[in-house]
Amino acid sequence: MKENFSLKLMTYNIGGGRKNLGSHFGEIVEIIKQEQPDILGVQEAVEWSTLDGENISQPKSIIEDGLTDYHYFFGPTLAMRENFHTQKELFVYGIFNSWQNWQQGNALFSRWPFVRLGDSNKPGQPENIPLYRTLYAGSRDTDPRYAILARIDLGFAKIFVLTTHLTTLNGERGPQEIPRKSEEAQALRWEQCERILNLTRTFILEKNEILIILGDLNAVPNEPGILSSLENKGGLVRLIPNNNVGTHLKVAEPVDHILIYPGNYHIKYSCKVINNEFVASDHNPVVAEISLHDSNSKLFESRGVGVFQEDLQ
Repeated sequence: MKENFSLKLMTYNIGGGRKNLGSHFGEIVEIIKQEQPDILGVQEAVEWSTLDGENISQPKSIIEDGLTDYHYFFGPTLAMRENFHTQKELFVYGIFNSWQNWQQGNALFSRWPFVRLGDSNKPGQPENIPLYRTLYAGSRDTDPRYAILARIDLGFAKIFVLTTHLTTLNGERGPQEIPRKSEEAQALRWEQCERILNLTRTFILEKNEILIILGDLNAVPNEPGILSSLENKGGLVRLIPNNNVGTHLKVAEPVDHILIYPGNYHIKYSCKVINNEFVASDHNPVVAEISLHDSNSKLFESRGVGVFQEDLQ
């Protein structure tokens, strides 16, 4: 490996499942195209078809219009066919407009190919793994939650990447806040973070492999799911944006995050929130530039293993 290897990471909740059906999707693609991330995690992407033969896929459109020649994987979390409920207005709208197999989920994009989780010498596909499933009642309180777990071949290293979108409950924030709803939501997110640790502990963390988490965690930085579980217990480091502004229009602090477990590397980073005033989505994306330094590098010799903010060096 050369002295260092740099790559750009990005996480973005594009809000494709909202009532406006992603009417600002063109602006979302433009933001992604401008940033040209090497690895991108997307939440709330949608796919569906119609009886007239029309096929709509936001992940495919991101590839065709923004990240040409990238590898990608779409992991559904909520599907009209499987989860239909009359309480979900979007599903009722869909059946009266000839939608077939509407799906919302996470997507992962990579400049480099995916390999098998266990045998990194063979081509493979990411896994779409459930973190939370309950009887669906047509509201966000019961939305299934999944994580995409992938292994990516950078050439000199085979890194693990996980992208996810954790639970948020009606009434946990804002002027219509319901007493104790916030505590209930935080407990659910903490449980989902614990499941991420259970998933990654034996084959990634304990083997000192690099793990990158990209996601809309719906949690501010000091919540138990991030601080107590992923950071203190799991040893991951949350990348702190230089412009520590909100990533959701209803929350002053970031709820979208990038976290890294460095494995056997020294990792330097700079991170920022792209503040586009929520024109394209109800979330702002988070972008980080990282550089990996192995044991042969001067930085590794002087500072050792860890994740360090660029302007603190």
